[in-house]
Amino acid sequence: MKFLYHCYGGTHSSVLAAAVHIGMLASGETPAPDRLLSLPLFDKQDGDDYGQIHYYGVDPAGNRVYVMGRRRHGAETEMILAGLHSAFAIQTGLKVVDSTPALNWSMQLGGFLSRAVGLKAIGRFLVTRGSRAAYREVVALVNEARKEVS
Repeated sequence: MKFLYHCYGGTHSSVLAAAVHIGMLASGETPAPDRLLSLPLFDKQDGDDYGQIHYYGVDPAGNRVYVMGRRRHGAETEMILAGLHSAFAIQTGLKVVDSTPALNWSMQLGGFLSRAVGLKAIGRFLVTRGSRAAYREVVALVNEARKEVS
């Protein structure tokens, strides 16, 4: 099975979900801001990365986990990926998960300030604060995705 977490920029909620999914972050404790900022791809992608699928790791069950930024094209992205999966008769299962339901205003504003405007200090402060506040929701999203495929 392959899991693909996607969000607007592919740099905050999808990265958090992928990190939880592969066990890089413990699901029972909220990570510190410096731990969040040390995650691969967290607050690091830019406009050239939209639409690119990035491998994130393998979960304990051997499933491969990926992340992707897709701007405002969430439903379209899921339809295209499902269509490609079917058209090319890919044998491995694919679970596509939209991680934007876990976003909050602090993550959105912080991501905009950090990634779009270049105000990294204030943006990262807000996005890590928001990520910590949304952490339980991210964990629940990952648990639900796992449950749906088991």
